[in-house]
Amino acid sequence: MYEDDASRKILSIGEFDNATTENAIRVLKEAEDHVEGFNAIIKALNTDRGSQFYPNKRDKNGNAESVFQDYLKSRGIQHIPSRRNNPQTNGKMERLVQTYKRHRDKFNSANEFKDWYNDRIHGALNLEWGETPNEAFIRKLRQESMLALFFKTFGW
Repeated sequence: MYEDDASRKILSIGEFDNATTENAIRVLKEAEDHVEGFNAIIKALNTDRGSQFYPNKRDKNGNAESVFQDYLKSRGIQHIPSRRNNPQTNGKMERLVQTYKRHRDKFNSANEFKDWYNDRIHGALNLEWGETPNEAFIRKLRQESMLALFFKTFGW
């Protein structure tokens, strides 16, 4: 899963037998496509230090190579790996995974869960009007993204 930090919106989700770099990149590409539809881009990405995201081995010269990090560099996305043995850094995602595990069996697919999650009132957002992650995502878009979305919508 990739979640927008500010709005708590799940941008993309996938279910796989193994956590691999290829699967992580596939789901990230879906997240990039999703935000592109709002004339936005992903600028930074926080992950844990799983081997699909972060190189755990180094070559003879001490250099670490990572297909995932190379992909991020090619897209201009800053990678912010969490500190080792510090789950608080990735706490929002840890909480989301708990929610996913608790409710996943109520849905036919991971995408159905994602739609439900993004359209429900979220306690970390504006409770005065019962804001959902989808609403917060729109509210928090940069002005230039909103303007471009407006022009795109009306064909200008």
